[in-house]
Amino acid sequence: MSDEPKRRPILSLKNPPKVVLPEGPKKKPARPPAPPAPPPVQHDWKCKPCGAGFSIEASLADDVVIRCPSCNAKLGTVADFRADPPPTKLRARPTKRA
Repeated sequence: MSDEPKRRPILSLKNPPKVVLPEGPKKKPARPPAPPAPPPVQHDWKCKPCGAGFSIEASLADDVVIRCPSCNAKLGTVADFRADPPPTKLRARPTKRA
């Protein structure tokens, strides 16, 4: 006997690899074209603290407090948004229209 340690047995895989047939890869059916993306939502106002867009509903009363839908910051009342020009204490700015 020699000083070399005994050889370990060769391990085998439980799930052997799949054999590719000589006919080549199968063709997948073509996907239908993706539907066009919807147009971006147009908002009337932007929150100054976070920049999220929102719109004021016409059916709201003047004393309703408007909060940002994203960061929940108090932006002002509906009467402030309807005033022309808007007061400086308003925490929102009108969006630019193209």
